[in-house]
Amino acid sequence: MKPRLLITGLTVTVFGAGYAAGLWTERTRPVPPPPAPLMGEFSGKHAPSPVNPRASSSSRSPLNRAQLAAEIERLRPQIDGYRQRLEALDAEFDRELIAHLTPEQAAAYTAAQKRRAERSAKGAAQTAAKLDPLTDDEIEQLRQRSLFGVLWMIAPTMKQDSLIKDLKLTEAQQLKTRELLRDRREKFLAIVDSTPPPSIMLSRLAPAAQRLAPAPAKK
Repeated sequence: MKPRLLITGLTVTVFGAGYAAGLWTERTRPVPPPPAPLMGEFSGKHAPSPVNPRASSSSRSPLNRAQLAAEIERLRPQIDGYRQRLEALDAEFDRELIAHLTPEQAAAYTAAQKRRAERSAKGAAQTAAKLDPLTDDEIEQLRQRSLFGVLWMIAPTMKQDSLIKDLKLTEAQQLKTRELLRDRREKFLAIVDSTPPPSIMLSRLAPAAQRLAPAPAKK
């Protein structure tokens, strides 16, 4: 199966379960383990089909942290390359969008993007700087956020609705924005086609890979 079809299928599944909306409103909400064909190799046993998506980590198979850390190191060049290509794609979209905005809209959009980037960088830095091992739930959340990032890229309506609301786009601007978003989606899918799926799923976890030491034993 081509990476594009695999990623798209997994993303649609997540979207259908309703977790996409939850990510944006509740950043720390527990999420179900990733689909077995993509990330199941890091569990000691085959993960059962989730019955309760809010189940605690105690109901899941133990993560093979050593194997997960080794896989991140093996794929780190691809992971870094994937993140760099996404940053370049986002920068290209921003430049093209701003060209169709009024000065006031452009200033508002630029300021919002700066705040979003600063929050993201701060959160990633804080996660990576901590010394205690990641919990199983934190590992799952980081891996799932990578998948939600894919959903954000291949579902233009989500970004379109956000821009219309925040910038009060005119009808002409909405049409152009929709065109730009569709073009970005196609370019993103081209990146997906050339990127191993694990590199995508591990992109949010890789910066904190040093925290994959065995979790402390429960008392």
